[in-house]
Amino acid sequence: MTYAVPESLRRIARQLRTETEEYGRHAAHDMRGRGVDTRAELKRLWSQLEDLVEHRARPAVRDASREGGRYLRGGRDAALDATDRLRHATREHPLLAIGIAVATTWAVVSLLRWRR
Repeated sequence: MTYAVPESLRRIARQLRTETEEYGRHAAHDMRGRGVDTRAELKRLWSQLEDLVEHRARPAVRDASREGGRYLRGGRDAALDATDRLRHATREHPLLAIGIAVATTWAVVSLLRWRR
């Protein structure tokens, strides 16, 4: 589920690019075929592009940021829950907690010495 948001943004970006290229092709064809005023056509195309960004890209970014916020809150809640469980376990078994801390420290020191 963590890949759903970035993939949707990529899909919208590809769609924006495709539609922009299509607008450009149509504009080039129209300008060649009918001799349309270039500035007016570019102004029209720019307006369409702004509308496209306003109606598709902005809502997608807003939804992605909301979804990211939900993931962050879930991660924070999980970390707080794990901290509470660890605190409870160390209060229930203090000697075991000290033994685990000593063993972990020894393992880290051994790895750092071995690396040199």
